[in-house]
Amino acid sequence: MSYKAEDLWQVFENLRERGVRVHCLTNSVAQSITANIMLACNIVPSMTAAHDEIPAFVEGVDGLLVNLGTLDGKRRHGIRLGLENAAKKSIPVVLDPVKVDRTDIRMEFAKDILQENISILKANMTESAGLSGAVREDTLLVRTGNEDAVFGREATYTIGNGHAYMDKVTGIGCALGGVLAGFAAVEPDQELAVVAALAVYGVCGEIAAEQANGPGSFTPAFIDTLYGLKADQFNERLKLETMNNKGGVLA
Repeated sequence: MSYKAEDLWQVFENLRERGVRVHCLTNSVAQSITANIMLACNIVPSMTAAHDEIPAFVEGVDGLLVNLGTLDGKRRHGIRLGLENAAKKSIPVVLDPVKVDRTDIRMEFAKDILQENISILKANMTESAGLSGAVREDTLLVRTGNEDAVFGREATYTIGNGHAYMDKVTGIGCALGGVLAGFAAVEPDQELAVVAALAVYGVCGEIAAEQANGPGSFTPAFIDTLYGLKADQFNERLKLETMNNKGGVLA
């Protein structure tokens, strides 16, 4: 399947018009910036990790983000509660296995929950390599880096948008997980949803960097750009390549 710029943009437009709710079991360092970035996309976040509240919060959302950044015993139990309740609703679940290569405990926990209802795995090269063999066939792999790649059933999509400042601000990468969950909640075609989210994120990073003097001023510019991005800006900057998994560039 080959997607055009207008296909991707329509997903973002649908999200802006409809709005969705996503519960984020994310790391404490990234909560504030994650919430603000999600709100700029019309994704309403909730963040509680309290065990007695997670079932009720997940019951009322359209997607779930699981981020392993600040992982402790309490948070691990909360993640399992979140996954259990998300499965009852059949909502999209994004897993961001932050730094799973650093400890065996983290790696084994990630491999364990990958056998649950994980819709999308968002990981960098090192993280995805460590988890190879543990990813179910029905989980969509998103590999982030200088170029982002989405490994679909029939095609691999490479998005070349973005800017170096995005790696210089704590939480920008973690916030992407919440954005992915929001896009996936509004678009049934999960491959289209993920490619659209990555493309919008990367294009906004480029535009914001042109307005910023450095990482400190980049963050507010990025949030403003997500909120106000126009179709013509997106279409002009999109860098998307589609490779058929049997070989051959589709677009």
